[in-house]
Amino acid sequence: MLAACGDVEVMSEPSVDVAVTTTVEDAAPTEPAPAEPVPTTTIETTTTTTTVPVTTTTVLDVICIKTTTCQYANLVGVDFSRLKLDFINFSVANLGGASFVGANLNNSIFIRADLSAVNFEGASLKNADMTASVLTAASFKGANLEGAVLCDVDLDTVLELTKAQLDQVKKFKTKGKVYCP
Repeated sequence: MLAACGDVEVMSEPSVDVAVTTTVEDAAPTEPAPAEPVPTTTIETTTTTTTVPVTTTTVLDVICIKTTTCQYANLVGVDFSRLKLDFINFSVANLGGASFVGANLNNSIFIRADLSAVNFEGASLKNADMTASVLTAASFKGANLEGAVLCDVDLDTVLELTKAQLDQVKKFKTKGKVYCP
């Protein structure tokens, strides 16, 4: 789970520790057998290797929330639920699978952002600009879209978007229609 404010915790695959034991034996070259046995030296080496955690979202990507400029950020799957994120610029950001449940996104910008499978349930998107965003499987259940801009978007695959919500939208033209300023 990632948190957008305060301490940031990045979860990843658990690291794996591997212990390797190597045994090396030194023996005298093959010569006629001496009267005494040849001493044997055994060296044991233990090596510990830790794998680097693999993450899709970095701490630097999440820090963009503090500066309100998250253009081009990779915020895949981040949980922004119930956060106040008004006036944040998410232009061209990858937010696929993120959760904005109950978040305040008033006046935020999502121009050309990837909002695939994003959950906007109960979010406030007043005056938000989603021009040319990818909204495949995005859920808008109970979201406030008053004054929002939905230009050049494909709403065929959007989930739980009602006619009443679309009536609140400031500008709305579907993909392929005339230019939407």
